[in-house]
Amino acid sequence: MNRHVILGGGVAGRRAAEVIRKRAAEAEIVIVDEQEEAFYYRPMLGELLAGKLGPEQIISRDKERLSQLGVKVLAGTQVASLDPKAQEVVLGSGERLSFDKALIASGSRTEKIAGDDGKGRGIVYLDTLPEALYMASLLGSARNALIYGASLQAINAVRGLRARGIDCSLVLPEERFWQGVLDPIASEILEDRLNQEGVTLIKQTEIKDLVWEDGELKGVIPSKGEKLPADLLVVASPQDPRLDYLKGSDLVGKNGVVVDQNLRTKYENIFAAGDVAGLPAVHTGEVLPQPGWLSAWRQGNMAGLNMAGQEAVYSGFPSLRTKALDLDVVCLGLSDPQGEDVKEESGDYPYDELPYIYKKIVYKDRRVVGAVFIGDASEAGAVEGWIRKGLKADECDKKVLDQMFLPRLQASSALGALCPICKFQMQLGEQVEDGSIETCPACGVRFRLDRMPNGAFRAVLGD
Repeated sequence: MNRHVILGGGVAGRRAAEVIRKRAAEAEIVIVDEQEEAFYYRPMLGELLAGKLGPEQIISRDKERLSQLGVKVLAGTQVASLDPKAQEVVLGSGERLSFDKALIASGSRTEKIAGDDGKGRGIVYLDTLPEALYMASLLGSARNALIYGASLQAINAVRGLRARGIDCSLVLPEERFWQGVLDPIASEILEDRLNQEGVTLIKQTEIKDLVWEDGELKGVIPSKGEKLPADLLVVASPQDPRLDYLKGSDLVGKNGVVVDQNLRTKYENIFAAGDVAGLPAVHTGEVLPQPGWLSAWRQGNMAGLNMAGQEAVYSGFPSLRTKALDLDVVCLGLSDPQGEDVKEESGDYPYDELPYIYKKIVYKDRRVVGAVFIGDASEAGAVEGWIRKGLKADECDKKVLDQMFLPRLQASSALGALCPICKFQMQLGEQVEDGSIETCPACGVRFRLDRMPNGAFRAVLGD
Protein backbone atom coordinates (compact mmCIF):
# COMPACT_ATOMS: atom_id res chain seq x y z
CA MET A 1 0.00 0.00 0.00
CA ASN A 2 1.43 3.38 -1.04
CA ARG A 3 1.96 6.00 1.62
CA HIS A 4 1.48 9.67 0.78
CA VAL A 5 2.98 12.05 3.34
CA ILE A 6 1.83 15.68 3.27
CA LEU A 7 3.88 18.24 5.18
CA GLY A 8 1.42 20.97 6.15
CA GLY A 9 -2.24 20.98 7.11
CA GLY A 10 -3.16 24.25 5.40
CA VAL A 11 -5.50 24.60 2.47
CA ALA A 12 -3.03 23.15 -0.08
CA GLY A 13 -2.28 20.07 2.01
CA ARG A 14 -5.91 19.43 2.91
CA ARG A 15 -7.11 19.72 -0.68
CA ALA A 16 -4.35 17.40 -1.91
CA ALA A 17 -5.37 14.76 0.66
CA GLU A 18 -9.01 14.90 -0.49
CA VAL A 19 -8.06 14.54 -4.15
CA ILE A 20 -5.67 11.65 -3.51
CA ARG A 21 -8.31 9.78 -1.52
CA LYS A 22 -10.88 10.11 -4.31
CA ARG A 23 -8.48 8.45 -6.76
CA ALA A 24 -6.59 6.07 -4.49
CA ALA A 25 -9.03 4.44 -2.08
CA GLU A 26 -6.42 2.11 -0.57
CA ALA A 27 -3.56 4.56 -0.19
CA GLU A 28 -2.30 5.56 3.26
CA ILE A 29 -2.39 9.36 3.62
CA VAL A 30 -0.64 11.16 6.48
CA ILE A 31 -0.71 14.92 7.12
CA VAL A 32 2.00 16.32 9.41
CA ASP A 33 1.41 19.82 10.77
CA GLU A 34 3.19 21.73 13.51
CA GLN A 35 0.01 23.53 14.60
CA GLU A 36 -2.32 21.89 17.08
CA GLU A 37 -5.30 23.46 15.29
CA ALA A 38 -4.54 23.92 11.60
CA PHE A 39 -8.07 23.55 10.29
CA TYR A 40 -9.40 27.08 10.08
CA TYR A 41 -10.07 29.68 7.40
CA ARG A 42 -6.99 31.88 7.52
CA PRO A 43 -8.54 34.66 5.38
CA MET A 44 -11.15 35.19 8.12
CA LEU A 45 -8.70 36.20 10.87
CA GLY A 46 -9.57 39.85 10.27
CA GLU A 47 -13.24 39.14 11.00
CA LEU A 48 -12.19 37.33 14.18
CA LEU A 49 -10.13 40.32 15.33
CA ALA A 50 -12.99 42.66 14.53
CA GLY A 51 -15.25 40.64 16.83
CA LYS A 52 -17.61 39.80 13.96
CA LEU A 53 -16.88 36.07 14.16
CA GLY A 54 -15.91 33.77 17.01
CA PRO A 55 -13.13 31.15 16.82
CA GLU A 56 -15.67 28.38 16.34
CA GLN A 57 -17.05 30.13 13.25
CA ILE A 58 -13.76 30.20 11.35
CA ILE A 59 -12.76 26.63 12.21
CA SER A 60 -13.49 24.45 9.21
CA ARG A 61 -14.92 20.94 9.22
CA ASP A 62 -11.98 19.64 7.23
CA LYS A 63 -10.50 17.73 10.18
CA GLU A 64 -13.73 15.77 10.64
CA ARG A 65 -14.05 15.22 6.88
CA LEU A 66 -10.46 14.03 6.53
CA SER A 67 -10.95 11.63 9.45
CA GLN A 68 -13.98 10.18 7.68
CA LEU A 69 -11.82 9.75 4.58
CA GLY A 70 -9.27 7.79 6.58
CA VAL A 71 -6.58 10.49 6.47
CA LYS A 72 -4.25 10.39 9.49
CA VAL A 73 -3.36 13.81 10.91
CA LEU A 74 -0.29 14.30 13.10
CA ALA A 75 -1.14 17.68 14.65
CA GLY A 76 1.35 19.60 16.76
CA THR A 77 4.19 17.62 15.18
CA GLN A 78 7.47 19.21 14.11
CA VAL A 79 9.37 18.07 11.03
CA ALA A 80 13.14 17.94 11.53
CA SER A 81 14.22 16.99 8.01
CA LEU A 82 13.24 15.36 4.74
CA ASP A 83 15.54 12.85 3.04
CA PRO A 84 14.55 12.53 -0.64
CA LYS A 85 16.89 9.64 -1.39
CA ALA A 86 15.90 7.54 1.62
CA GLN A 87 12.27 8.63 1.09
CA GLU A 88 11.89 9.49 4.76
CA VAL A 89 10.58 12.38 6.83
CA VAL A 90 12.32 12.74 10.19
CA LEU A 91 10.01 14.12 12.87
CA GLY A 92 11.07 16.31 15.76
CA SER A 93 10.74 13.30 18.08
CA GLY A 94 13.30 11.41 16.01
CA GLU A 95 10.69 9.09 14.52
CA ARG A 96 11.20 8.30 10.84
CA LEU A 97 8.20 8.34 8.53
CA SER A 98 8.78 6.64 5.20
CA PHE A 99 6.87 7.69 2.10
CA ASP A 100 6.25 6.64 -1.47
CA LYS A 101 5.19 10.15 -2.44
CA ALA A 102 5.45 13.40 -0.50
CA LEU A 103 3.97 16.88 -0.75
CA ILE A 104 5.72 19.92 0.75
CA ALA A 105 2.92 22.34 1.70
CA SER A 106 4.06 23.85 4.98
CA GLY A 107 3.04 27.44 4.15
CA SER A 108 4.84 30.62 5.16
CA ARG A 109 5.70 32.49 8.34
CA THR A 110 6.63 36.04 9.22
CA GLU A 111 10.27 36.73 10.05
CA LYS A 112 11.06 37.78 13.61
CA ILE A 113 11.83 41.44 14.01
CA ALA A 114 15.07 42.85 15.45
CA GLY A 115 14.92 43.24 19.22
CA ASP A 116 12.31 40.53 19.82
CA ASP A 117 13.66 37.79 22.08
CA GLY A 118 10.23 36.20 22.48
CA LYS A 119 9.93 37.10 26.18
CA GLY A 120 8.11 40.44 26.05
CA ARG A 121 4.43 41.24 25.76
CA GLY A 122 2.93 43.26 22.93
CA ILE A 123 4.31 41.75 19.71
CA VAL A 124 2.13 39.63 17.43
CA TYR A 125 3.00 37.67 14.28
CA LEU A 126 -0.40 37.13 12.72
CA ASP A 127 0.34 33.74 11.12
CA THR A 128 -1.90 31.37 13.08
CA LEU A 129 -5.22 31.20 14.90
CA PRO A 130 -3.58 31.12 18.39
CA GLU A 131 -1.64 34.28 17.48
CA ALA A 132 -4.87 35.98 16.33
CA LEU A 133 -6.53 35.04 19.63
CA TYR A 134 -3.52 36.38 21.52
CA MET A 135 -3.77 39.64 19.62
CA ALA A 136 -7.50 39.84 20.36
CA SER A 137 -6.68 39.52 24.08
CA LEU A 138 -4.42 42.59 23.85
CA LEU A 139 -6.90 44.88 22.11
CA GLY A 140 -8.68 45.95 25.29
CA SER A 141 -5.56 47.70 26.61
CA ALA A 142 -4.02 48.82 23.30
CA ARG A 143 -3.57 52.55 22.87
CA ASN A 144 -0.84 52.90 20.24
CA ALA A 145 -0.93 50.11 17.67
CA LEU A 146 1.63 49.75 14.89
CA ILE A 147 1.48 47.37 11.94
CA TYR A 148 4.74 46.69 10.16
CA GLY A 149 4.78 45.71 6.51
CA ALA A 150 2.23 45.25 3.73
CA SER A 151 0.70 41.79 3.37
CA LEU A 152 -2.62 40.02 3.68
CA GLN A 153 -1.94 39.75 7.41
CA ALA A 154 -1.47 43.52 7.57
CA ILE A 155 -4.89 44.04 6.00
CA ASN A 156 -6.44 41.58 8.47
CA ALA A 157 -4.86 43.48 11.36
CA VAL A 158 -6.04 46.87 10.08
CA ARG A 159 -9.58 45.56 9.67
CA GLY A 160 -9.64 44.15 13.18
CA LEU A 161 -8.09 47.21 14.86
CA ARG A 162 -10.31 49.73 13.12
CA ALA A 163 -13.45 47.72 13.80
CA ARG A 164 -12.56 47.89 17.51
CA GLY A 165 -12.06 51.66 17.28
CA ILE A 166 -8.28 51.50 17.77
CA ASP A 167 -6.22 54.04 15.85
CA CYS A 168 -3.18 52.52 14.25
CA SER A 169 -0.18 53.33 12.11
CA LEU A 170 1.06 51.28 9.19
CA VAL A 171 4.85 51.31 8.79
CA LEU A 172 5.99 50.42 5.27
CA PRO A 173 9.61 49.79 4.21
CA GLU A 174 8.56 50.59 0.61
CA GLU A 175 7.55 53.92 -0.94
CA ARG A 176 3.95 52.81 -1.50
CA PHE A 177 1.48 50.15 -0.44
CA TRP A 178 1.98 46.70 -2.00
CA GLN A 179 4.65 47.92 -4.37
CA GLY A 180 5.07 45.41 -7.19
CA VAL A 181 1.46 44.27 -6.83
CA LEU A 182 -0.53 47.51 -6.93
CA ASP A 183 0.41 50.24 -9.39
CA PRO A 184 0.84 53.83 -8.11
CA ILE A 185 -2.80 54.79 -8.78
CA ALA A 186 -4.22 51.72 -7.02
CA SER A 187 -1.81 52.23 -4.10
CA GLU A 188 -2.88 55.86 -3.77
CA ILE A 189 -6.56 54.88 -3.67
CA LEU A 190 -5.95 52.29 -0.98
CA GLU A 191 -3.71 54.62 1.04
CA ASP A 192 -6.35 57.37 0.88
CA ARG A 193 -9.02 54.97 2.11
CA LEU A 194 -6.78 53.84 4.97
CA ASN A 195 -6.07 57.46 5.94
CA GLN A 196 -9.77 58.23 5.89
CA GLU A 197 -10.32 55.46 8.44
CA GLY A 198 -7.73 56.87 10.81
CA VAL A 199 -4.78 54.73 9.70
CA THR A 200 -1.52 56.71 9.56
CA LEU A 201 0.95 55.56 6.91
CA ILE A 202 4.69 55.91 7.56
CA LYS A 203 6.49 54.97 4.34
CA GLN A 204 10.08 54.12 3.42
CA THR A 205 10.80 53.30 7.05
CA GLU A 206 12.08 50.13 8.70
CA ILE A 207 12.00 49.10 12.35
CA LYS A 208 15.52 48.90 13.73
CA ASP A 209 14.87 48.13 17.41
CA LEU A 210 12.22 47.88 20.11
CA VAL A 211 11.71 49.78 23.36
CA TRP A 212 10.78 47.69 26.40
CA GLU A 213 9.77 48.54 29.96
CA ASP A 214 9.33 45.75 32.51
CA GLY A 215 8.70 43.24 29.73
CA GLU A 216 6.04 45.41 28.08
CA LEU A 217 6.45 46.92 24.63
CA LYS A 218 6.51 50.72 24.75
CA GLY A 219 7.72 51.76 21.33
CA VAL A 220 9.85 51.10 18.26
CA ILE A 221 12.99 52.73 16.90
CA PRO A 222 12.49 53.48 13.18
CA SER A 223 15.25 53.73 10.57
CA LYS A 224 14.46 57.43 10.26
CA GLY A 225 12.73 59.91 12.52
CA GLU A 226 12.03 59.78 16.23
CA LYS A 227 10.84 56.91 18.40
CA LEU A 228 7.28 55.76 17.67
CA PRO A 229 5.17 54.97 20.75
CA ALA A 230 3.52 51.55 20.60
CA ASP A 231 2.07 49.10 23.10
CA LEU A 232 0.99 46.71 20.32
CA LEU A 233 3.10 45.81 17.29
CA VAL A 234 1.76 43.53 14.57
CA VAL A 235 4.59 42.25 12.37
CA ALA A 236 3.17 41.43 8.94
CA SER A 237 6.29 41.11 6.76
CA PRO A 238 8.64 39.99 5.43
CA GLN A 239 7.24 36.49 5.02
CA ASP A 240 9.23 33.44 4.03
CA PRO A 241 8.30 29.82 3.27
CA ARG A 242 8.36 27.46 6.28
CA LEU A 243 11.34 25.44 5.12
CA ASP A 244 13.58 25.13 8.19
CA TYR A 245 13.57 21.36 7.79
CA LEU A 246 14.96 21.69 4.23
CA LYS A 247 17.97 23.81 5.14
CA GLY A 248 20.79 22.95 2.73
CA SER A 249 18.54 20.77 0.62
CA ASP A 250 18.83 20.74 -3.18
CA LEU A 251 15.04 21.07 -3.29
CA VAL A 252 15.17 24.75 -2.36
CA GLY A 253 15.88 27.60 -4.75
CA LYS A 254 15.91 31.37 -4.38
CA ASN A 255 12.12 31.67 -4.08
CA GLY A 256 11.05 28.45 -2.38
CA VAL A 257 10.89 24.82 -3.45
CA VAL A 258 11.42 24.75 -7.21
CA VAL A 259 8.72 22.85 -9.10
CA ASP A 260 7.68 22.36 -12.72
CA GLN A 261 4.20 22.83 -14.17
CA ASN A 262 3.15 19.50 -12.67
CA LEU A 263 4.18 20.88 -9.24
CA ARG A 264 6.86 18.17 -9.16
CA THR A 265 10.32 18.89 -7.75
CA LYS A 266 13.56 17.53 -9.17
CA TYR A 267 12.61 14.27 -7.45
CA GLU A 268 9.91 12.34 -9.29
CA ASN A 269 7.94 11.46 -6.17
CA ILE A 270 8.14 14.77 -4.28
CA PHE A 271 5.81 17.69 -4.97
CA ALA A 272 5.27 21.17 -3.52
CA ALA A 273 2.25 23.48 -3.37
CA GLY A 274 1.10 26.72 -1.76
CA ASP A 275 3.32 29.46 -0.35
CA VAL A 276 6.41 27.23 -0.32
CA ALA A 277 6.37 26.52 -4.06
CA GLY A 278 8.35 28.54 -6.58
CA LEU A 279 6.64 28.15 -9.97
CA PRO A 280 7.66 29.33 -13.43
CA ALA A 281 5.53 32.38 -14.24
CA VAL A 282 3.18 31.80 -17.17
CA HIS A 283 4.25 34.91 -19.07
CA THR A 284 7.92 35.39 -18.12
CA GLY A 285 9.20 31.99 -16.98
CA GLU A 286 10.63 33.59 -13.82
CA VAL A 287 10.39 31.26 -10.80
CA LEU A 288 8.16 32.95 -8.23
CA PRO A 289 5.78 32.00 -5.41
CA GLN A 290 2.07 32.53 -5.97
CA PRO A 291 0.71 33.37 -2.51
CA GLY A 292 -2.95 33.50 -1.58
CA TRP A 293 -5.66 31.16 -0.32
CA LEU A 294 -7.20 30.41 -3.71
CA SER A 295 -3.81 29.81 -5.36
CA ALA A 296 -2.92 27.36 -2.58
CA TRP A 297 -6.24 25.52 -3.01
CA ARG A 298 -5.72 25.21 -6.76
CA GLN A 299 -2.14 24.03 -6.37
CA GLY A 300 -3.13 21.49 -3.73
CA ASN A 301 -5.82 20.20 -6.08
CA MET A 302 -3.32 19.84 -8.93
CA ALA A 303 -0.62 18.27 -6.76
CA GLY A 304 -3.13 15.73 -5.46
CA LEU A 305 -4.08 14.73 -9.00
CA ASN A 306 -0.45 14.19 -9.97
CA MET A 307 0.39 12.31 -6.77
CA ALA A 308 -2.53 10.02 -7.58
CA GLY A 309 -0.99 9.18 -10.95
CA GLN A 310 -2.32 11.78 -13.37
CA GLU A 311 -0.24 14.18 -15.43
CA ALA A 312 -2.15 17.40 -14.81
CA VAL A 313 -0.53 20.72 -15.76
CA TYR A 314 -0.87 23.73 -13.47
CA SER A 315 -1.34 26.91 -15.49
CA GLY A 316 -1.93 29.29 -12.61
CA PHE A 317 -0.54 32.76 -12.06
CA PRO A 318 -0.41 35.18 -9.11
CA SER A 319 -3.93 35.86 -7.88
CA LEU A 320 -4.28 38.10 -4.82
CA ARG A 321 -7.82 38.61 -3.50
CA THR A 322 -8.69 40.35 -0.26
CA LYS A 323 -10.78 43.06 1.35
CA ALA A 324 -9.05 46.22 2.54
CA LEU A 325 -11.48 47.70 5.06
CA ASP A 326 -14.62 47.81 2.88
CA LEU A 327 -12.82 47.69 -0.49
CA ASP A 328 -12.60 44.50 -2.52
CA VAL A 329 -9.08 44.15 -3.95
CA VAL A 330 -8.20 41.70 -6.72
CA CYS A 331 -4.78 41.61 -8.45
CA LEU A 332 -4.26 39.07 -11.22
CA GLY A 333 -1.08 38.04 -13.05
CA LEU A 334 1.33 40.85 -13.92
CA SER A 335 -0.57 43.58 -12.09
CA ASP A 336 2.29 46.11 -11.79
CA PRO A 337 4.62 45.28 -14.69
CA GLN A 338 7.53 47.11 -16.27
CA GLY A 339 8.84 47.07 -19.84
CA GLU A 340 8.36 48.65 -23.24
CA ASP A 341 6.25 45.75 -24.51
CA VAL A 342 3.61 46.35 -21.80
CA LYS A 343 0.41 48.30 -22.40
CA GLU A 344 -2.12 49.20 -19.70
CA GLU A 345 -5.78 50.14 -20.09
CA SER A 346 -7.72 51.72 -17.22
CA GLY A 347 -10.31 53.88 -18.95
CA ASP A 348 -10.87 57.16 -17.14
CA TYR A 349 -10.55 55.74 -13.62
CA PRO A 350 -10.62 56.99 -10.98
CA TYR A 351 -13.76 59.10 -11.42
CA ASP A 352 -14.55 61.93 -9.02
CA GLU A 353 -17.95 60.34 -8.40
CA LEU A 354 -16.36 56.90 -7.83
CA PRO A 355 -13.13 57.71 -5.95
CA TYR A 356 -12.60 54.22 -4.60
CA ILE A 357 -13.19 52.23 -7.78
CA TYR A 358 -10.32 51.44 -10.12
CA LYS A 359 -9.95 48.83 -12.86
CA LYS A 360 -7.02 48.08 -15.12
CA ILE A 361 -6.05 45.45 -17.68
CA VAL A 362 -2.40 44.76 -18.59
CA TYR A 363 -1.37 43.56 -22.06
CA LYS A 364 2.03 42.14 -22.97
CA ASP A 365 2.74 41.43 -26.62
CA ARG A 366 -0.96 42.23 -27.18
CA ARG A 367 -2.10 39.41 -24.85
CA VAL A 368 -3.92 39.88 -21.54
CA VAL A 369 -1.42 39.13 -18.77
CA GLY A 370 -2.71 40.97 -15.70
CA ALA A 371 -5.40 43.09 -14.07
CA VAL A 372 -6.23 45.17 -11.00
CA PHE A 373 -9.66 45.70 -9.47
CA ILE A 374 -10.27 48.04 -6.53
CA GLY A 375 -13.73 48.55 -5.02
CA ASP A 376 -15.62 46.50 -7.63
CA ALA A 377 -14.40 43.15 -8.93
CA SER A 378 -17.49 42.20 -10.94
CA GLU A 379 -15.47 41.35 -14.06
CA ALA A 380 -12.51 39.67 -12.33
CA GLY A 381 -13.71 36.14 -13.10
CA ALA A 382 -14.01 36.86 -16.83
CA VAL A 383 -10.64 38.61 -17.01
CA GLU A 384 -8.95 35.78 -15.11
CA GLY A 385 -10.19 33.44 -17.84
CA TRP A 386 -8.70 35.71 -20.50
CA ILE A 387 -5.32 35.62 -18.76
CA ARG A 388 -5.45 31.85 -18.41
CA LYS A 389 -6.26 31.45 -22.12
CA GLY A 390 -3.75 34.07 -23.20
CA LEU A 391 -6.34 35.98 -25.24
CA LYS A 392 -5.28 38.87 -27.43
CA ALA A 393 -6.84 42.28 -26.91
CA ASP A 394 -9.17 41.95 -29.91
CA GLU A 395 -10.36 38.51 -28.71
CA CYS A 396 -11.75 39.81 -25.41
CA ASP A 397 -15.50 40.17 -24.90
CA LYS A 398 -16.33 43.80 -25.74
CA LYS A 399 -19.41 43.75 -23.48
CA VAL A 400 -17.23 42.92 -20.49
CA LEU A 401 -14.73 45.63 -21.44
CA ASP A 402 -17.55 48.17 -21.76
CA GLN A 403 -18.88 47.11 -18.37
CA MET A 404 -15.42 47.61 -16.86
CA PHE A 405 -14.53 50.97 -18.36
CA LEU A 406 -17.87 52.68 -19.00
CA PRO A 407 -19.57 52.91 -15.59
CA ARG A 408 -22.91 53.95 -17.07
CA LEU A 409 -23.08 50.60 -18.82
CA GLN A 410 -22.22 48.52 -15.77
CA ALA A 411 -24.55 45.63 -15.08
CA SER A 412 -26.07 45.42 -11.62
CA SER A 413 -23.51 44.32 -9.06
CA ALA A 414 -26.33 42.31 -7.50
CA LEU A 415 -25.45 39.58 -10.01
CA GLY A 416 -22.04 38.96 -8.47
CA ALA A 417 -20.64 38.17 -5.03
CA LEU A 418 -17.16 37.78 -3.59
CA CYS A 419 -16.49 34.47 -1.80
CA PRO A 420 -15.77 35.25 1.89
CA ILE A 421 -12.94 32.69 1.98
CA CYS A 422 -11.02 32.58 -1.31
CA LYS A 423 -12.33 35.96 -2.63
CA PHE A 424 -13.29 34.44 -5.96
CA GLN A 425 -15.75 36.72 -7.79
CA MET A 426 -18.80 34.54 -8.47
CA GLN A 427 -21.46 35.19 -11.06
CA LEU A 428 -24.99 34.72 -9.67
CA GLY A 429 -28.15 33.81 -11.50
CA GLU A 430 -30.84 36.45 -11.94
CA GLN A 431 -33.26 34.45 -9.77
CA VAL A 432 -30.99 34.37 -6.70
CA GLU A 433 -32.76 35.49 -3.50
CA ASP A 434 -31.79 37.10 -0.22
CA GLY A 435 -30.80 34.45 2.33
CA SER A 436 -30.15 31.66 -0.16
CA ILE A 437 -27.33 29.19 0.54
CA GLU A 438 -24.73 28.89 -2.22
CA THR A 439 -21.43 27.09 -2.78
CA CYS A 440 -18.28 28.75 -4.14
CA PRO A 441 -17.29 27.04 -7.42
CA ALA A 442 -13.63 27.78 -6.75
CA CYS A 443 -13.01 26.54 -3.19
CA GLY A 444 -16.22 24.68 -2.32
CA VAL A 445 -17.14 26.63 0.84
CA ARG A 446 -20.85 27.13 1.60
CA PHE A 447 -22.17 30.57 2.50
CA ARG A 448 -25.33 32.65 2.79
CA LEU A 449 -26.19 35.52 0.44
CA ASP A 450 -27.36 38.76 2.09
CA ARG A 451 -28.79 41.54 -0.06
CA MET A 452 -27.36 44.96 0.85
CA PRO A 453 -29.27 48.29 0.65
CA ASN A 454 -27.73 49.06 -2.78
CA GLY A 455 -29.10 45.82 -4.21
CA ALA A 456 -25.78 43.99 -4.34
CA PHE A 457 -25.26 40.63 -2.66
CA ARG A 458 -22.74 39.94 0.09
CA ALA A 459 -21.55 36.39 0.80
CA VAL A 460 -21.56 35.63 4.54
CA LEU A 461 -19.86 32.65 6.18
CA GLY A 462 -21.49 30.85 9.05
CA ASP A 463 -25.03 29.75 8.12
